[in-house]
Amino acid sequence: MATTKRMHLPRLPLSVLMSGRFQLIPDEKIVGGTQVAPNSLPFQVSLQRRGLLANSAYSHICGGSILDASTILNAAHCVDGANVARLRVVAGEHSLSQVSGDEQISDVSSFTMNANYSSATYENDISLIFLTTPFDLSVATAKPVNLPAPVAEFDPPAGTIITVSGWGTTSEGGSISDVLLSVDIPVISDADCSAAYGGSVTSSMMCAGGPNGGIDSCQGDSGGPLFTGTGVEAVQHGIVSWGQGCAQAAYPGVYTQVSYFLDWIAANRG
Repeated sequence: MATTKRMHLPRLPLSVLMSGRFQLIPDEKIVGGTQVAPNSLPFQVSLQRRGLLANSAYSHICGGSILDASTILNAAHCVDGANVARLRVVAGEHSLSQVSGDEQISDVSSFTMNANYSSATYENDISLIFLTTPFDLSVATAKPVNLPAPVAEFDPPAGTIITVSGWGTTSEGGSISDVLLSVDIPVISDADCSAAYGGSVTSSMMCAGGPNGGIDSCQGDSGGPLFTGTGVEAVQHGIVSWGQGCAQAAYPGVYTQVSYFLDWIAANRG
């Protein structure tokens, strides 16, 4: 069993992982997701980064969720060291390459990461992104996600079927998906997940994935939601964080546990 942290990667796109900051492990597996109906997940957003030149195009780097008109819930590793002048957030997005007219786009004014975030272990992998232009949440294509109730542990219980969504890669060595995908996966117990990762999973994390592999979040899904329910009734329990490759039977995906950070979110949101 490989337990060294360098083998565990955040679920950023290949272009980011290959940029020199992270060592890419070329063992991504097919993720058994399906395309969602356009705008059926109105809380889902795409965090995008512009190239170095002022006229460069924007590329999707992470998912995210709407907390309110000006605040996006995200993973810390998605924004760690980022230049806000090169970031934007898109709500109402379905196809990354096609404009539908439902999109709302805002630049990023600032972000805050949990002060105890560790880029070595991905502990406390949570951030809030603040928008320059508030989203219009009166439309059906942009709505806030619901947060879970405070709980002591097991949020939600092991075996619960939960959904993860994003534009992440769907095949080994592949590119990110052009359209928003989702997949239903079971929650894995803390004990089983910790055993799989040799103690790297802490109380601020939760795990989910197919017991036989083949279904999972992957690179490009980072920062996105792990949730129960649908549409405006969805409750976000996790944030896509890291894992050993993607969709490996022995290694479930690891997520930031949202209920653990409810006080932090309340204290830091706009």
